[in-house]
Amino acid sequence: MNCNLLKLSGFKFHKSLLIVLGKPSFSHSAVSLKNKCGSKGPPWRVMFFGNDDFSVKSLQMLTSKMRTQTIISKVDVVTTSTGSGINVKSFAKEEKLDIYDWPVNTTLLDGKYDIGVVVSFGRLIPEKIIRCFPQGMINVHASLLPRWRGAAPIIYTILNGDLTSGVTIMKIHPRRFDVGEIVRQHSCSVDKDETADELKKKLSDMGGRLLIDSFKELTRSLRYAVPQSEEGITYAPKVDKSLSIIDWNVTDSNSVYNKYRALCGLWPLITTWHGTSVKLLKVCNYQMSNAETQLQPGDLVYDKQRQKLSVKCGGKGGYVSIEKLKIPGHKTMSGKDFFNGFVYMKPNSERKFDSTQKFT
Repeated sequence: MNCNLLKLSGFKFHKSLLIVLGKPSFSHSAVSLKNKCGSKGPPWRVMFFGNDDFSVKSLQMLTSKMRTQTIISKVDVVTTSTGSGINVKSFAKEEKLDIYDWPVNTTLLDGKYDIGVVVSFGRLIPEKIIRCFPQGMINVHASLLPRWRGAAPIIYTILNGDLTSGVTIMKIHPRRFDVGEIVRQHSCSVDKDETADELKKKLSDMGGRLLIDSFKELTRSLRYAVPQSEEGITYAPKVDKSLSIIDWNVTDSNSVYNKYRALCGLWPLITTWHGTSVKLLKVCNYQMSNAETQLQPGDLVYDKQRQKLSVKCGGKGGYVSIEKLKIPGHKTMSGKDFFNGFVYMKPNSERKFDSTQKFT
C-alpha cells in the first residue's frame, strides 16, 4: 500500500478510536505507523553511540523519554563496552534496549533511525555512517568548545585550574574530533577543590539535560547551529600514567594539587623516596608559616604544631601537604606516620623526595 495512503487511512481509523478510547490509543498507534513509513519526527528514532559511565546519564534520559513516546520513539545502542561495571552495555541490558557491536553495518541503520547521538564513544564516525541519519549525528562533549577538544576534556580542565567548564552539544563531522557546529552549550563553575570525578558527575547530569532540551526543538536547534570560534582552541589528548609523576624541580604547589585533583580517580601521584617509588594518595595545598628560605624543591618539612608533613615545590614555589601515601610492603599511612617511621631518622639533607621517574 502506498505510504501516504496508509497514513491517511490510518489517521481516519485512529481518529474514530480516539473518540471511543481516548488520546493515548491514537498517539501510540500513530507513532507505530509513522515509523513504518519513515519517521521525520518528532518523536525521533535514535541510535545511541556510547561506552562509559559519563554516557549512561544521557542514555538514561533518552530512554526515559522513549518510555513516554513524546519526543523520542526509539532508542537502540552501539557500544564497545564489555558490560561490567557502570557502563552503556550494562544499562542497555537492564533496560532491554537493542545492542549492537562496533563497527556497525550501514544496512542496519538505513531508513530505521532519524539521528545518531554520540556520548563519550572514543571512535571517529565514518562519513558513510553519518549519512545514514537524515538529521545527521550530534555529540555531547564535556567542555565549552572550542576549549579542550579531544579525549580527556575533564582531566585537562582540572589540570589547568580552570574555574569554568560546561557541556557542548555539537554536530558530528567525519574524519575529525570535536570540530562541528555548536547546537547548544551550557556553562558551570568549577570549585578550586573539585576533583575530575566530581566534575564528571556534574557534567554528565548537565549533558543529559541539555541533550533532551536539544530534542525538544531538534529541527530548529540543528538549523541554527553555529560554527565554533577559531580563537581559544585548546586540546585535551588521551592521558597515560606517566602524567602522574611529579617533577618537584619545576612543578609549583598549585600545579601539583591540580594534578592530584585531575588524576585521583585514575592513578595516585608518583614520587621517589631514596630509590623507592611512593604513591601519594592524597595531597592538599598548604600554607607554610615561617618556612625556611634555604629549602629546595622536594625537601620535606614537618610542622609539629599542626602535625602536617609538607613538600617544598619548584617553579613558582609553594608547598603541598602529604595527607596519605603508600610505600611498597607497607600499609597506607598518613603523612605524620611516614615522617615518624621513615623521615625522622634521616639527616636534614636527606629528608626529600626525588623526581626520579619510577613506577612499581
